Amino acid sequence: MPCRLLCAIAVSVLLNRRRSYSADAKRMVRCFRPQPRVENAGCIPVGGPFVLVTNHYRKPGYHAWWGVAAIAATLAERRPDSPETIWMLANRWTYANPLKSRLVTPLTHWVFIRLARTYGFVSTPPMPRQEKYTEEGAQSVRRILALYSAGSAHEWPAIGVAPEGRDSQDGSLVEPPSGAGRLLLRLAERGLDLLPVGMAEIDGILTLRFGAPFVLNPWPGADKKERDRRASTQVMLAIGRLLPAHLWGIYRAELERERTSSAQKLCSSDRVH
Repeated sequence: MPCRLLCAIAVSVLLNRRRSYSADAKRMVRCFRPQPRVENAGCIPVGGPFVLVTNHYRKPGYHAWWGVAAIAATLAERRPDSPETIWMLANRWTYANPLKSRLVTPLTHWVFIRLARTYGFVSTPPMPRQEKYTEEGAQSVRRILALYSAGSAHEWPAIGVAPEGRDSQDGSLVEPPSGAGRLLLRLAERGLDLLPVGMAEIDGILTLRFGAPFVLNPWPGADKKERDRRASTQVMLAIGRLLPAHLWGIYRAELERERTSSAQKLCSSDRVH
């Protein structure tokens, strides 16, 4: 990150000044070497609100926020006349180590809360969920839903969400925490489509692969817990289809079944009758 930009962001965070994340993301991405690869950018709606869902990709030497910056820069290029995209941001890092928990966690909480104010993000408690942060989580959900409760729909912003909410050991997909699917369902009830994007390093290049927007199934006959699980699964499978197979994680079996089924259908359609 350019030192001048880093200093400007730090000053804004300290003084609680607002900044445009899209503008800063574009400045960050211009310094990436090599430049990110963007595939299927035509899937991004040029106007109107939607929920962008992506994987929480991380590996040694690479942090998830670089991918978020690349996505934000791509959205800004594709949607120059749309409202600023709002991202959900964890409001602290937590640790099992007692010393880090006492020293680092409060510091990250202070920084991330101010960073969220600077960019207009919605800060949320960290994952996995802890009971002491339950009220913080409820407040975050109310803030998110309030974005889509007033004004006309064309004025609503897009919102960016990484449903997993945490890193995995090898960058592969993990199951989102309980409640993630329920939040996405509530956003879908407001008429928002979901736009999936898979981010991964492919051949040494950060690659963003967008998929077609889709509608989240309502599953009206299922109970709350089951609807939550099914919604999370539908979203993670949509993201997984855009990733290399080695990042499928816990969704590998289902994605492999899909791929086998698609191959069988293709072979069947090629037969001469």
